[in-house]
Amino acid sequence: MPLPKPVRPEYSATIPSTGKRIKYQPFSVKEEKVLILASESQDIDEISNAISNVLSNCVTTAGFKIEELALFDIEFLFLRTRAKSIGEKLTVRVTDPDDETYTTDHEIDVDSIKVEKNKDHNDLIQISEDTTIKMKYPDIEFFAEGLNVTSIEDRLDVAARCVKQIMIGEDVYNSSDMGNGDIEEYLEGLTSDQFGKIMDFFLTMPRLRHKITLPNPKTGKKFTVELEGLADFF
Repeated sequence: MPLPKPVRPEYSATIPSTGKRIKYQPFSVKEEKVLILASESQDIDEISNAISNVLSNCVTTAGFKIEELALFDIEFLFLRTRAKSIGEKLTVRVTDPDDETYTTDHEIDVDSIKVEKNKDHNDLIQISEDTTIKMKYPDIEFFAEGLNVTSIEDRLDVAARCVKQIMIGEDVYNSSDMGNGDIEEYLEGLTSDQFGKIMDFFLTMPRLRHKITLPNPKTGKKFTVELEGLADFF
């Protein structure tokens, strides 16, 4: 007779971008091993795949699809799952930005790490009197490559990949019916001011962020470090 599978406890969390409640379980030993091996590899694609697969296994809510979550949702959910699996405390290594010879380990209560929201943020961008663009948040695909907006080509690529709908008058154009090339071509036709409104979406969107202020015994001064995104907490 085969052994039954161990029963794991179940917890609930609220997805920051949607407010939807989901249920999840802690990592199993097998899943924790996958995460450790991915971390030790320092391969960002391997880490991304490990996080995606482990969370898909841990969330028990029917219909859950990790690819439909915003990246900051995934970061938040991973930390909550990690807290219930390994412990509520997380140790990070920080360096004084004004004195790189001083590095120390600092313990953080995972519950204190929040997704910060900007009151002026909106996913509906009014481009003109009759044109509105609905945006979607960067997803797990952006974990490996990051949100690179250093050049105009990069900004166009990121914006095109995050356009969900273009509404012109009563006509609605869904990104699922268009290619990235078509959307980029449309965005290239906007004025700089109009495109700037789209880039504001990325500048103001919610972020997983945590500030740490610590004393540097070498200088006798305090320093502040801001951790942002899962890579800083993994």
